[in-house]
Amino acid sequence: MFSFIALYSVLGANLVLSFILALFVWIRSQKYYKPCLKKDKDGNIINLHDVYDPFHPHDKVYFIQLWFGAFFCSLIKVISSFFIVIFINWHIKLLRKIYKNYNTDPNHRRKMKNAISCWSSIFLVMNGVWIRRKNLKYEEVYKRYLGEDYDFTEDKYSIILSNHIGFFDVATCMRLFAPGFIAKSPVKNFWFVGPISQGLNCLFVDRTNKENKKQIFDELLERQTSFYEGKLLSPMVNFPEGTCSCCRNILRFKKGPFFSLLPVKPMILKINQNSSFHLSVGASNVVLHYVKNLCHFINTIDYTILPTIRPVEFMFNNNKNLGKEKWEIFANTVRKIYSEVGDLIEVNMGMRDLNRYIKAMRTGFYDPFEDLDYEHKHKDDEDTDNVNLTDSTEKNVKKINIKSEEKNENKKIKKKRKKKDKEKENYLIDTNHEKEEEEEEKEGKEEEEYEEEENKEKDDNEEEVEIKEQKEKEEKEEIEKEEEIKDDENNNEVKIEIKREEDEIILDQNKKIILTKKKRPKKEKKILMIERKRKYKLIKKLT
Repeated sequence: MFSFIALYSVLGANLVLSFILALFVWIRSQKYYKPCLKKDKDGNIINLHDVYDPFHPHDKVYFIQLWFGAFFCSLIKVISSFFIVIFINWHIKLLRKIYKNYNTDPNHRRKMKNAISCWSSIFLVMNGVWIRRKNLKYEEVYKRYLGEDYDFTEDKYSIILSNHIGFFDVATCMRLFAPGFIAKSPVKNFWFVGPISQGLNCLFVDRTNKENKKQIFDELLERQTSFYEGKLLSPMVNFPEGTCSCCRNILRFKKGPFFSLLPVKPMILKINQNSSFHLSVGASNVVLHYVKNLCHFINTIDYTILPTIRPVEFMFNNNKNLGKEKWEIFANTVRKIYSEVGDLIEVNMGMRDLNRYIKAMRTGFYDPFEDLDYEHKHKDDEDTDNVNLTDSTEKNVKKINIKSEEKNENKKIKKKRKKKDKEKENYLIDTNHEKEEEEEEKEGKEEEEYEEEENKEKDDNEEEVEIKEQKEKEEKEEIEKEEEIKDDENNNEVKIEIKREEDEIILDQNKKIILTKKKRPKKEKKILMIERKRKYKLIKKLT
């Protein structure tokens, strides 16, 4: 009885929670699906979803579908993802202690990569996200923009590029490559994401200070050079668009991955192509994106990995209309390849346009040429039909014009000050330049005198060395002559002794022959042969 009561209570709680989740998604996403009519400064009524189409979701959301999916999937997905993140945190901390050289040692890097890809695949499966590989035709597009002689076999790269469609892109990249990312500096200290980011060797950047852009570029260049030199083994993943889109468009690319003119590896991602439920972020936030995922059963991500793109002379010569600088030509050619191979629409929009879209929906004021540094002090008015926007638009336009005039005046004053400062600097530079020339002349004379003294010392030392070498040669020649004379004397003595021995041997032989002629003729022959052999051996030793 008690088990039935517990079961019914769990089902009832799940029913209520799923209803709340579905209602939350339904209410928060209605503003993206209903027409958002605003007035511009000319008084024309505009639908913001049409103007900012790349950030507007194009799927259909039904409340019953959301409630049904949340009832069956939300609890399983939340609990499993919570425990998986804890296990990933613990496992990567342990691996970092065991495999300390995972950035430089290939074996350590392979084991770390296998662990990260395994955990990320489990995380994706438990959240209902399936990854599929899709092959697309790319050879004709590559030859059109990079030349017919382009080599597809070279596959060395330090940066992986991907279009940004949602927050599950990070997990898919971890599943495929286990690479490093560019993250904010506070991420390093998060209790569950910090160890994962350090295990991936992420690049942490302080984005609060706008003056750190040069530092970011320098750190990226160092990371790329160290990868090509073999000091690092993990490549970097970069989302060149800088923000998320609705998966049908490709936004404007930023300078980051292209300024070094090094090869890049492009990857195209698409979500739920054959479904009415579309899980792209667009203008929504992280919470709505994740809760929307909880209310759906299965989401599919199709990925295609293209060959590396290297900056070639053919690209710079034939694609000059795509940009003035080399990095612009490189970035726009990669963008063209993305759009043609992945069937994406090119749009000249970016993060600034997304902020304008969100601000226009929030404030009720739309101006495509407004300054984003200007903070609007409007209240959130959702009922746009009951609000008169003409007065507010005129006031805002006047304020913007006044601000622009003040900025122009400040710029003129700054230019005058800069001119005066430059004149002072030039005067000081001229006076300092004369003094420096006099000091350089004095130093030049002193150096010439010093060089002459050194040359004299070198000549004297060379003469002494030559005299010593001649003396040594003469001594060696005398020693060699004395040794030759001694060798000749020794040879003569040896020859005299050999002659004496031969005479004695001959006398002994004659005596023996006389005594043993009649008795033993065979033995005499043997003795003569032995004596001849002895003579032959003695003569060999002498020669």
